[in-house]
Amino acid sequence: MLGEVAVSNGTAAVSGHALGGRRARVTLVALALSGGHVPAERLATMIWGDDLPPTWQAALRGVVRGLRAACEPVGGGDQQVIATAAAGYRIAGGVAVNVRRAAEEVRRATALLGQGRLQAVIDLADPVSRLAGEQLLPGEDGSWLGPYRRAVDATALDALLLVVEAASQLGDHRRAVEIARRAVAAHPLDESTHRALIAALDRSGDRAGVVRAYEHCRTVLGEQLGIDPSSATVGSYLAALRDQGGSTPARVPAETSSFIGREAELSELTDAIARPGLVTVTGTGGVGKSRLAMHVAAARGGFPGGRLWVALASVTEDALVASSVALEIGVPLGTEDAALALADHVAPLGRVLLVLDGCEAVVDGVASLVVALLARVPLLTIVATSRLPLSVDAERVLTLAPLPPPDSTASLLNNGQVRLLIDRVRESGGDLAIDDAVAPHLIALCRRCRGLPLALELVAAQLTAMPPGDLLDHLGQAPGGADGLRSIARSSYGLLDDDEAVVFRRLAVLDGSAGLQLVRQVVSGDRIAPVRVVRILRELTARGLLSVDRSGPHWRYAQDDDLHRFARELLVEHGEELDAYERLADALRSRLPDDARAAPAPFLTEIADMTGSVRSLFGAALDGRADLHRCQELAFRLHRYYAATSVDEGRFWLSRLLAERPPGIWTPYATYALGYLSYWSGDTADALRDLQSAVRMLDGARDSYRARALIFLAGLLDDIDRGAEAVEHVRLSIEAAAPFDVDVQVSAAMGMGSVLAERTDPAAAGYAHDAIELCRRGASAEQLAIALPTAAMVCWQVGALDEARAYVAEALPLHAGTQRIAHVVLLSAAAGVALADGDVAAAAEFGATAAKEASDLGVEREVPLIRAVLARALLAQDDVLGAARCCAAALEGTRAMSLGFPFAIGLETAALVLHAAGVSDRAALGELLATAALIRRNGDRPAPATLAPAVSALHTVLGRETAAVALDLRTAVSTALTLLADVIAVHTVAGAPASGLRGPDWLALRSRYRCPV
Repeated sequence: MLGEVAVSNGTAAVSGHALGGRRARVTLVALALSGGHVPAERLATMIWGDDLPPTWQAALRGVVRGLRAACEPVGGGDQQVIATAAAGYRIAGGVAVNVRRAAEEVRRATALLGQGRLQAVIDLADPVSRLAGEQLLPGEDGSWLGPYRRAVDATALDALLLVVEAASQLGDHRRAVEIARRAVAAHPLDESTHRALIAALDRSGDRAGVVRAYEHCRTVLGEQLGIDPSSATVGSYLAALRDQGGSTPARVPAETSSFIGREAELSELTDAIARPGLVTVTGTGGVGKSRLAMHVAAARGGFPGGRLWVALASVTEDALVASSVALEIGVPLGTEDAALALADHVAPLGRVLLVLDGCEAVVDGVASLVVALLARVPLLTIVATSRLPLSVDAERVLTLAPLPPPDSTASLLNNGQVRLLIDRVRESGGDLAIDDAVAPHLIALCRRCRGLPLALELVAAQLTAMPPGDLLDHLGQAPGGADGLRSIARSSYGLLDDDEAVVFRRLAVLDGSAGLQLVRQVVSGDRIAPVRVVRILRELTARGLLSVDRSGPHWRYAQDDDLHRFARELLVEHGEELDAYERLADALRSRLPDDARAAPAPFLTEIADMTGSVRSLFGAALDGRADLHRCQELAFRLHRYYAATSVDEGRFWLSRLLAERPPGIWTPYATYALGYLSYWSGDTADALRDLQSAVRMLDGARDSYRARALIFLAGLLDDIDRGAEAVEHVRLSIEAAAPFDVDVQVSAAMGMGSVLAERTDPAAAGYAHDAIELCRRGASAEQLAIALPTAAMVCWQVGALDEARAYVAEALPLHAGTQRIAHVVLLSAAAGVALADGDVAAAAEFGATAAKEASDLGVEREVPLIRAVLARALLAQDDVLGAARCCAAALEGTRAMSLGFPFAIGLETAALVLHAAGVSDRAALGELLATAALIRRNGDRPAPATLAPAVSALHTVLGRETAAVALDLRTAVSTALTLLADVIAVHTVAGAPASGLRGPDWLALRSRYRCPV
């Protein structure tokens, strides 16, 4: 009924004027909209209005007869479309009406959103979102149409908001914002559209956009309705500001003062970044590299994909460069290669500018990252600031020289150094008058600064308190150059009172920028009351010894790199380093829950905000400048945080902190944390070693972490086909868990279910049921949320589908919008259940989301099963190419793990895909199945109950070839990948890479296995 009115049946349709004239179309739409019986007189009023013709009854019967005749060609004659009712008419039963169907699809999409099926939400809701009430009988002005048109608009709006929410949760922020803007334009007086836009902009990190969206809402409501936004809208706006906290990921810092001079360098850098590639701005410390890059990045357009800024001054390990950049930008890593994850994130954005500031301490790490990014993201421009070039191919170097000195008194006002001094003094509320008496002193000051803007900034701050001549006397006879910068910094420091000097020194342990709360915790104490910190920070800022970013609701403070090094030297000189790091450790501990098992979501943003300072603390512990055992405790308490952000970084710090001796009270727990991270990353050997060490260290102790380590050990022993030992370890974990809270007991019971499920033992479902019931009786809500996905997985593996469905349905709403290990397990189980139920669309969506989140989080041990289910779902949708890509990625990922058994499901799935693709080498397919069967026999690991029938059926189809001898594992995997690469090549348009492959791209895979072009 929207647009041209039509009646269809299968592929046959009759529409528009073929249905009859205006009266016929109004009659049909009126009956369809009513959904029930319409009295004849009411129907006639809809057609002719209040002035009914004298013969309206006969005319109405004629209209209905004409409609029935028009619908005859599509099987809609007689009573099939329009049925006669008592004293009127109605639409016949079994006739679907698109307006009602649209409303039903919105209800279905709402339910799917709660299940986390985000792509299905978009597929259902997007077409509905494009509807409009004005499409309903355009040109008709009957008052009876008004409510129906408004209902269509409301349905379309609901669909729009669903698409915005689903796109945001998928991370497609550009689409979410675009659709939210469309909703606002279509419904400017409906505050729900404004709230949706604010939320979408918030999630995209566009704080300025949030502010503009709220102001637009307030203006529209004020001008059109004379009201202010509701408390709900104000609340969503304030929440967005609080969430962003002025630290939107990787935003270009706001300039806090005017930019003076450097006209030639500005032009050169602006021109250089107009084309993709690497530009490195080099120069001595304090010469203004960062400020030049900041000014150009903020002013230069032409980057629709965004402008990103990452400060690397706090990164001191080359190995952490890529993960630091990824985390700052907001790319979750897990154990995935950070450079690859960054490239995957940035490439779809188009033209992007990425500034890497302060690279000199990690030149090798930055160079490696830059080469990897530029090889994969051809539209990316990178600006690096460093005292040294990165020395990579195609690097364009812009060397920044000091500002030129004033030549004479006559040229003072045209000199960049002098202009900077005058401007900064004026910005501080002072006035630097230049006359013949002052000029020589000013020239001498500029010479002392040697053209370094940082030194000039410090001098300008002092000129607000004393004239140039007195300042020269105060500076004494220290030499110029780099030492001149240090002498000027020391002179600024010398003007501080004792408390201000203490705060300046203590700031040295805070790497990167920090909010007021963290600063106050670290610098206050002893004689410095917390209430005085704000005033002291203001004084340090006024003296140029501290910078402040005022662009958000929470100001952030930072020291320039050279001043930071100076402060650290002073901290050591005064013997205060250990105490300052202890204050930092206290501040970090205060942000972490007492229960180290707690999900990291509540403190994720706070810890990410102080990543540089955490690294500073741990690095100091390794150098003996901070308490090692305290840092082991903190690293242990951060293990869930690292599992949600960067498994590699967590393992990096834990392994190094544990390498130091002697062991302490927190060593067993840090060892457990290291084993936990290694377990989820699929590094079986390291996980086994560390968890066994933790169990030994906790032997004889009544400690819940001994039980937890035993549970993970059982899983590892099961991984390496030591099933009997695995069961024994679960039994030991159940005994060890008995004295502790229900949460630990639930984990132990579920561990037994998991081990038995790997062998498709039906008893596994009973253990899962008992664990869930134990959860319901006394465990925490968080433990129930964690246990339900595992219970669903256990039940699916053994074929207990009714129980699996129930657990999936209960767990999906609990995990909506989350990204954590339990969510990956839940999505995997949901995909398996959907595949068993024949809902291949749901299986494909659940599987694709699970695979992505597993890679993001580094849960590599879950990936082979997830991708096998996903490949089979794609195969059921006749997407042979997608299934082949997914299967190849699964095998490639499994080769990176130190486990053998996941190859079985990968090889079986490869055989299914290759057979469906028409691969003629039936003997090779038989060898793949034989190899998989051998792996399963050796490990006593039958295929999951719902996946086994397809493999058995393929055995039957292949016949005698299945008797082929099993290959060695390496040969079998290479054979499978070679054949899959051939399938990918055949099914891919010439020259178009298979973008769905994770790991090596299509061309690399073809090259590796010598596939024909």
